[in-house]
Amino acid sequence: MPEDSEVFVCQLSKVESLEEYFSKEYGEKGECRPCRLQPMAELYLGVLEDQGETERAADLINAYESGDILTIAKAMDTIKSNVGDETRDQLVNLDCIGQTIGAEEGDGAPAS
Repeated sequence: MPEDSEVFVCQLSKVESLEEYFSKEYGEKGECRPCRLQPMAELYLGVLEDQGETERAADLINAYESGDILTIAKAMDTIKSNVGDETRDQLVNLDCIGQTIGAEEGDGAPAS
């Protein structure tokens, strides 16, 4: 990595497990959590493929084909514990980004 590049630092005090995060339909500020699963899963798949983690990528695809949000989220959590440190760090950063983007303005919650 070039020396002049910035390193991502998560601003959350705690990144929730994806199973925990996606078990709630809406966040505290009205963000639609299930709406984030598909883009996060695609990003996970990209990282896994880039890192040559074909077996883990296949695990994610199989979980995604189930169509169940919590099954997919749990698979994504399990994948993080079964990859190398560099890949895990990238996936945790994706979790952080996914849990923070849009929370301040709400993104899809029904109006109260």
